[in-house]
Amino acid sequence: MMKIHSSQVLKTVRYPNEKAFTLLEVLFAFSIFTMIVFFMFPVIQIILDNKDSNGRLQNMEWDVFCSQIKREIRISSKAEVISGTLVLTLNNEKISYEKYGSIIRRRVNSTGHETILQNVSLVTFTRINNSVKIFVKDVWEKEYSVVVQSYIEWVPLL
Repeated sequence: MMKIHSSQVLKTVRYPNEKAFTLLEVLFAFSIFTMIVFFMFPVIQIILDNKDSNGRLQNMEWDVFCSQIKREIRISSKAEVISGTLVLTLNNEKISYEKYGSIIRRRVNSTGHETILQNVSLVTFTRINNSVKIFVKDVWEKEYSVVVQSYIEWVPLL
């Protein structure tokens, strides 16, 4: 007769679900997957809404920029465009608007650095008789323009 050792018996005994997933493991993995998918939709929505809010914010900044520059152009005694910079003379002060990097900045008597409009890729100032045309293109390729008429008669263009 042959003797069987207990260690040999344990090696040959196999459990029926040793190499397969149980239903509980499948349900657990599926629940993790559905939670990931469930939380991804709001994140994607937030990202998409952020792009829209940048455009709305740029429109509001443009409106504020227009109202400020209209006020200064309308009461200025002189306006010049010198190498891409709009220079307004107002009460013996020179107020300049110029592109600086990706912003339009305002300076008084060539000092200071007040950011007036952000995310700008192109700006042009054009003096037409007694008015100034401002054209701006932002970094998202949207174009803005405004023509501002002065209340005070300027010196004619030469």
